[in-house]
Amino acid sequence: MLVANARMYSPAAGAAKAWRDFFAWLARAADVPLDLVEHAPPAPLAELWARRDLGACFMCGWPLAKRLAKVRPLAAPVMSDPHAQGRAVYWTDFVVRFNSDFAKLDDLFGHRIAFTVKTSHSGYNAPRHHLLRFLDGGSRQLFREVVGPAVTPRGAALAVLEGRADVAPLDAYAHALLRRYDPNVALGLRVIDRSAFAPMPPLVASIGVDPQLLMRLTDALIGAAVDHEARSILARLELKSFAPADPASYDETLAFEREAMEKSYREIA
Repeated sequence: MLVANARMYSPAAGAAKAWRDFFAWLARAADVPLDLVEHAPPAPLAELWARRDLGACFMCGWPLAKRLAKVRPLAAPVMSDPHAQGRAVYWTDFVVRFNSDFAKLDDLFGHRIAFTVKTSHSGYNAPRHHLLRFLDGGSRQLFREVVGPAVTPRGAALAVLEGRADVAPLDAYAHALLRRYDPNVALGLRVIDRSAFAPMPPLVASIGVDPQLLMRLTDALIGAAVDHEARSILARLELKSFAPADPASYDETLAFEREAMEKSYREIA
């Protein structure tokens, strides 16, 4: 029995239920038994990715590019959001309180920024890279305080809503699911800026899994958009489809990191 997990994209109970339904469909469509496992925060995601029985588990593209786990990408989701342009990409939304006076990102300098974890692309690597454009020749200190780790996108959102931070980076797909399933949180937020695109985090499987099983899982994921039952679940997940995931494409996240290192901006500050 292989295991499935969508903790990265289960920011609310409704999203978690939709993923349970999707994995049940995937197991039937691929004829691969999948056992949905819990790995609730604050348990490190790295512990989940280290399992040898992963059948379908979301993994951040940055640690994937660093080869921090022995996994193989199956396919990556394509968001329904028009900003994704029908591609398997995502970005980071910088969010503030809806009723705040901040008009643009550099209005936040001298204030407080939250982050999720320092190993997250959307919650740390992408926002750090985005902030490079605001650095002058000498100063590397943009914010008065850096708040975290908030661990999850929802935790980062709550840091802003509860007044512990003034701005926070949110994974754009997690943000879409919050808007659908936790409007009490999402309606209190306003997007003030967006990072550059990066390849969407894929569903991965352990590298030691039978290649025939991996092929069946991938084929089922790619075919989900033309299956009536799966298409209705994808709509509940704010997704259009799944697309092939090229492992090399995630090296783009390493370029984000490399540029920050070259400009001596190792940590958000």
